[in-house]
Amino acid sequence: MTTPSLSRRNFLRSAVGVAVMSATGVPTLVACSNGSTTAGPARASTVTLPTYVAFEGPKPDLAGTADGVPPGYLTYPKDLVTTVKTPPLSGGKVSVMTDIFDPLPPAKDKNAAWQAVEQKLGGTLDLTIVPDSDWATKFQTVLAANELPDLVLLSDSTLVNNLPAFLSAKCTDLTPYLSGDKVKDYPNLANIPQVIWQACVVQDKIYGLPIPRSITGGAGFYNKRLFDAAGVEYPATAEDFLAACKELTKPQQGQWAIVNSKGNTFFTMVQQMFGVPNGWKEDGGKLVRSFETPEYKAALEFAVQLVKAGVTVPGSDGIDGTARKNAFRSGKGALVYDGFPAYSGYVKDMSRLDPKNDPRAVVPMAPKGGKANTWSDNILFAYTLMKKADETRAKELLAVANFFAAPFGSTENLLLTYGVEGVDFTRDAKGNPTLTSKGEAELTVPWKYITAPPQALYNAQFPTYVERAHEDLTKLIGMVVKDPTASLISPTNDKSGGDIGQALTDVRNDVIAGRKPISAFDTALKKWAKDGGDKIRGEFESALGGASPR
Repeated sequence: MTTPSLSRRNFLRSAVGVAVMSATGVPTLVACSNGSTTAGPARASTVTLPTYVAFEGPKPDLAGTADGVPPGYLTYPKDLVTTVKTPPLSGGKVSVMTDIFDPLPPAKDKNAAWQAVEQKLGGTLDLTIVPDSDWATKFQTVLAANELPDLVLLSDSTLVNNLPAFLSAKCTDLTPYLSGDKVKDYPNLANIPQVIWQACVVQDKIYGLPIPRSITGGAGFYNKRLFDAAGVEYPATAEDFLAACKELTKPQQGQWAIVNSKGNTFFTMVQQMFGVPNGWKEDGGKLVRSFETPEYKAALEFAVQLVKAGVTVPGSDGIDGTARKNAFRSGKGALVYDGFPAYSGYVKDMSRLDPKNDPRAVVPMAPKGGKANTWSDNILFAYTLMKKADETRAKELLAVANFFAAPFGSTENLLLTYGVEGVDFTRDAKGNPTLTSKGEAELTVPWKYITAPPQALYNAQFPTYVERAHEDLTKLIGMVVKDPTASLISPTNDKSGGDIGQALTDVRNDVIAGRKPISAFDTALKKWAKDGGDKIRGEFESALGGASPR
């Protein structure tokens, strides 16, 4: 699967009731709001999150952890558990609209997997599948026409102006059905950790049905084959990283150290190397924004140094996510920033291009005397909304969502991932399922963008990937720093945080590209503070003072 180009970090900022910076350039939907904010006074969120009840399924080869490291399976489990014993529908229909980043699947009447899923649901799945390139237009058209389906993916909150007002007017508040122990009526949803549910809360209400990810997006990937070919050891410090990048850059061979892309995505890797805070840093009730810290300034200066050294692929600061991936896959660059979910795809695709390719996760290295970190910035891919529904219908739709959230190790998850045995997949001597050519076509149906379970690590074709990914995530999650404002509400940030933040980001990108001096960022930072940054800080500090453990 191609990892979406939408900014998940930006999405999550809105998912907890704050505004976002648009990374897509898509216009907002003004029809949903009069432009005012409904946030009310600054405060901490008080909603009771769904109680976590772990799935008791097949024992993994590599245990998961309470911090979010997923379990790992070297072979496919044999003793699967059926988690949905009664079909959620009684002959009725559920309408769903979701995005797709893969080729469109065969229509339902020619799709054995889709038909089998409907049998398990006990009704009709009316699924509108929208290619990602058309998603923004389709989403806005549906909203403007007030024609929401029962369930709809919200993958980019910048498509909605004043998200809290839209949710209140058009969507079902799921809090009465999922808060606390009430979620136990839907065991697969209860299997989703609270840290993930927290990202589905807007204005003290649970609105989203989550599509979990791996807690941290990590710091990117490197191709060990290219490191080995250049005689370069994995760097121990940021200073070593710069030296390694120079060694890896061989323009005469069409190879550079770093693949960049629009928005200077490689800067995420650099920020984590320098220990830049995740959003905000809290110290005794006082808050400092990440880009106000000495660590950010040092990271910015280092990024400028990398670009001036010529170690980034020329022109790559203007390419999109797909081109960035292709440049890394093909060996044009030895390092790339991409989210951790892309790991398995790189392993598969790059091994096909060259069996010696060896993509590995970057574990951030600090400058001498410093401390690196990672961010809790990949909690969700996105979440799904339920249109306004009465209690009976809401519970029925939640039962449908519970089906699609069936965890790895369940019979439902086998069906959703591999389809119908003998048609869509066969098994090897160890019982590992393998998609047939028909299955590869049919299983692009985007069930995973309706709801999904917590992630598990499994890849029978590349079991060493499972072991490495588990080890890498153990390290990366162990370095995670959280944003202390994640569950706080700032009315000013809801209203204008995205705009003033984007203005600052634009200047930052100009500085990294060499179009402006670093002093221009200092000037832009003062403007950010004056235009609302200081007010946002004050509101968050007020809310932080009233926050209580949940």
